[in-house]
Amino acid sequence: MPGKNRLLPILALALVAVLCVGALLWWRLRASPPATNAVQQPATVTFRLNEPLVITLSVPVDGLLAAVQAQVTRQPDTQSLAREALAALFADPIGSQAPVLKDLRLRGVYLDSAGTGYIDLAPVEQREVRASVWEELIALYAMVNTLSQNFEEIRQVRFLVDGREVQTLAGHIELSRKFTKRMDLVKQ
Repeated sequence: MPGKNRLLPILALALVAVLCVGALLWWRLRASPPATNAVQQPATVTFRLNEPLVITLSVPVDGLLAAVQAQVTRQPDTQSLAREALAALFADPIGSQAPVLKDLRLRGVYLDSAGTGYIDLAPVEQREVRASVWEELIALYAMVNTLSQNFEEIRQVRFLVDGREVQTLAGHIELSRKFTKRMDLVKQ
C-alpha cells in the first residue's frame, strides 16, 4: 500500500492546481466585460487651433427658432468655443436684429464641472430691454439651444447680467432657474 499513500498527495496536489487555475480563469473572465459589450474608444482626432469649425446656431426667425449653420474659429477648450458660438449668434445678420438679442451684448461664457453653462450678458446701452413674453422666451432659448446642441458638456444654462444673477431680462421670464434645450421651439 505504499504506492497508494504516494498517489493520494499527488492527486490532491493536482486537484488543488486545477481548482486554482479554474478560479483564476473564472476571476479573469468575470473581471473583463464581454467582447459584445466592449466600449470602443473614439478615434483620436487631430486638428489645428484657429481652423474653422461648423456649428449650428438657433436663430430667432418669425417667432420661432431656425437652425442655421455657421463657422467659428476652433478654440482649445469648450468654454472658449462656447463663447465663439454665442458670439456668432449675436453677430448673425438675423439674430443680431431679433428682439432682446439686439439690445444685449455678450460679456462672457463660463462652465462649471456640473455641466452648467453661465451666459453673462449686458445691455448694449444702459436702458431697459423691451420685448414681449414670447420674444424674450425665444431669445433665451436661442442662446440655450445654441450651446446645448453644440456642446454635450453643457446640459443646462443659467443667465447673468453684468456678472450678477437677475430676475429677468425683459420683465417676463424668471431667470433664477436652469434652462435646458427646447426643440419644440425650432421650426420643422
